[in-house]
Amino acid sequence: MNEKLKPALIGGISLGVAAALPYLEMVNAVCCALFIAGGALASYLYLKALPSPPTTAPYKDGAVVGLLAGVFGGIAYGLVAIVLRVAGVGSEDAAESLAMMEQQGVEVPPFVLDLMGASGPSLGMAVTLLAAGVVLYGIFGTLGGLLGVAIFTKKEA
Repeated sequence: MNEKLKPALIGGISLGVAAALPYLEMVNAVCCALFIAGGALASYLYLKALPSPPTTAPYKDGAVVGLLAGVFGGIAYGLVAIVLRVAGVGSEDAAESLAMMEQQGVEVPPFVLDLMGASGPSLGMAVTLLAAGVVLYGIFGTLGGLLGVAIFTKKEA
């Protein structure tokens, strides 16, 4: 297995699943903190697996590992979130949001209702969750990978 793929899978999937869980997802509301942490974890694992410590900080490698971790995490997040919606966990949030919009007189287009999963999980909601997760969390995973390299690379005195 590629030396970057294993740390990316571990960092991305573990924090992608955590981000989809009902109360842990609130941590992710703070600047996608769990996906930044996933990228940092992946770069830490990558640096730890290197045969010898790098002489310079491998920011390019950290960015690649973080990006991969974000993509894997976005996929894991989307799949777990869909399974939880099918099980009925989190669907009350969509209903509350729609009720507030109706109270304020906002007309919600039918395709938005479909994407929010107001009438239950749908293909549109699943595709939106996966696509948005891969793109958005890929970006934040890359930032986490860069931060991880900056934090975990040995500095010369």
